[in-house]
Amino acid sequence: MSVNSKFKYLLLLALFCFNSAQASNRYYADNALEPTEGFVWDWSFGLGYYVANSYLAGVDPFNDGPEINVNLAVSYNKFYFDADNSQLSGNFTLGYSLVDKYDWGLDIIGTNLQDGFNQFGTYYNRNTIVEELAGIKTRDSDFDVGFRLTRRISDSQLSFELLQDVSGSHHGWAFNSFVSNIQTWRNWEFRAGAGLNFYSAEFVDYYFGISNEEVTATRPLYQPGIGVNLVAEFHAEYPINENWVFLAGWLSTWFSTSISESPIVSEKYQHKAKVGVRYVF
Repeated sequence: MSVNSKFKYLLLLALFCFNSAQASNRYYADNALEPTEGFVWDWSFGLGYYVANSYLAGVDPFNDGPEINVNLAVSYNKFYFDADNSQLSGNFTLGYSLVDKYDWGLDIIGTNLQDGFNQFGTYYNRNTIVEELAGIKTRDSDFDVGFRLTRRISDSQLSFELLQDVSGSHHGWAFNSFVSNIQTWRNWEFRAGAGLNFYSAEFVDYYFGISNEEVTATRPLYQPGIGVNLVAEFHAEYPINENWVFLAGWLSTWFSTSISESPIVSEKYQHKAKVGVRYVF
């Protein structure tokens, strides 16, 4: 089970233990995860339907199905935990606020950047061995810790993250940058964002390289260097009534050649779309 899957399961259990309203995405200017006095928590949930393509060779390129979104934000003084699944760039984040002043923020954070996979593919496909992936070693999910610098300007936000793997999976680093903006029109709320991310050679080689033990007649040795991806997303929300909100989103990721030319990668991009509803307390 991936790190993301474990946290989703734990959050589902949390629904039966707590009752209170609305987590936030750290990439956007309305992120509510600021230093608080004492203990504060917030949650929301929703249902949706997703469509996504896989970039792994041999894996069914089309995945779709229902999705439960559970969002939880917990903070205690300067510590916080955020799990946001309502937006496609959402993820779980553990953090500690070092500086929050004059629209600047500096945090220590921990998060998962890459889900693992093996010869069966990703968590979308776990039933049979994928021919193109047969014999590869398991790539474990990572957990990365580092610094996040944020600048808020009205409804926009610019953030930079420098993270190091501490899970022991790839031992590499990642540098993430993301700019976002929120706009409203009548009752609609629109969110748009773009990111440019850099990954160390250790990161790229662990997930997308091919070692001597994995070489086959159709899968050559592959030792990539630093990788880059470009991310763009768009979300729209509309209140149906006092408690329910309609939401729709699109997320696209494009990979640099060090990733896309891997023998176990079939696409230079990955797209995911979703529609659904969220319950607001």
